[in-house]
Amino acid sequence: MLNLVARNSVALRDMLRCYPAFWERGFRDSVRLARAAQARGAMQKLRELAPLIALLRRRRLSVVVEIGTARGGTFYAWCRLAEPDAILVSIDLPGGPYGGGYPPEALPTLRSYGAPGQELHFLRADSHDEATVEELRGLLEGRTIDFLLIDGDHSYEGVKRDFELYAPLVGKRCPIAFHDILPHPAQRRCEVDRFWNGIKHAYPHLEFTDRGAQYGGVGVLWR
Repeated sequence: MLNLVARNSVALRDMLRCYPAFWERGFRDSVRLARAAQARGAMQKLRELAPLIALLRRRRLSVVVEIGTARGGTFYAWCRLAEPDAILVSIDLPGGPYGGGYPPEALPTLRSYGAPGQELHFLRADSHDEATVEELRGLLEGRTIDFLLIDGDHSYEGVKRDFELYAPLVGKRCPIAFHDILPHPAQRRCEVDRFWNGIKHAYPHLEFTDRGAQYGGVGVLWR
């Protein structure tokens, strides 16, 4: 019971970083949207996803790029947070080792998450391929990314390459989020924590974690 209280206290602190007045409507809405994303397959814990949503809710998101969509729960959340005419791009590798990607028959459901005026693109490709980066550049037509989520290849070299390839496309003072910044003892190939701890101090950053958890966690930095 005490452990649960401590975890909830940390989650509340993280939410208050984004919403100093807990009675604001957006505070509660962020929790509800996080739960809705989980119901659609989001793998992030509530205590890490809700603060991230709260952080993004106060920004104008006209261009969102997600590397690693899996079941589409977080993509659903980004569609709800983005501008009515936003461009949202999913980059996901079919059969990838971290999440496995979504099957082609899931595309109609994923497309249904977008608002009528939003432009959704689904690149079922390797994010490390230069051709994928060029395809994304073509879709953006010179626009910069307002929010980038890196949640694909969790190996050290994989997450490093995603950051090196896509961070230059992110606008100034716009957030880049990483999932699984905590050590993952059961998955030795998961080394996002190693990369994150090596770069975070070079940037303004925040961490949203579920206290006592053995894995997971969301790190956000601003270039």
